[in-house]
Amino acid sequence: MLTVAALFTFTIQSQNVFNKGDFMLNVGIGAPHSFGFIPTVNFSGEFGVIPTGDIGLVSFGGLAEFQLGDDGNIFPRFYVGPRAAWHLLTFISTEFDVYAGAGFGIVINGNGLDKNSGVDSQADAFVGGRWMFSPGMGLFVEIGYSGLSSGKFGLTFGL
Repeated sequence: MLTVAALFTFTIQSQNVFNKGDFMLNVGIGAPHSFGFIPTVNFSGEFGVIPTGDIGLVSFGGLAEFQLGDDGNIFPRFYVGPRAAWHLLTFISTEFDVYAGAGFGIVINGNGLDKNSGVDSQADAFVGGRWMFSPGMGLFVEIGYSGLSSGKFGLTFGL
């Protein structure tokens, strides 16, 4: 009886793309929300922590992003900060993960030689999704005001 219950629990859990204890890593490029049209390069990771019943899972992680900003002069920009997301479990497919989240980080602008130099804080809000076309690899897309980008897409890896 316990074996059947354990197998049933494992089967239900494996139907979701992102489960408690899972780690996902995103690597992508983004459309900047300020300072020119040079794409951003971003890395984010998240760890599934708090199941919310049949509704979903809360994850915690972070985002790091780089951009060469352009306002007539090219200068480096960095963003780093923690973030959390709520992954809504869907029963449409075992390949898709839909989530929304928020974060807070620090933006470091410039190299100290131009008018855009300095450090600023920034709150983030985003919605996103991922499509896992194999157990450990997929694609992700996010939109919102997050890091240095208004939208980002790229590869996602389940570790």
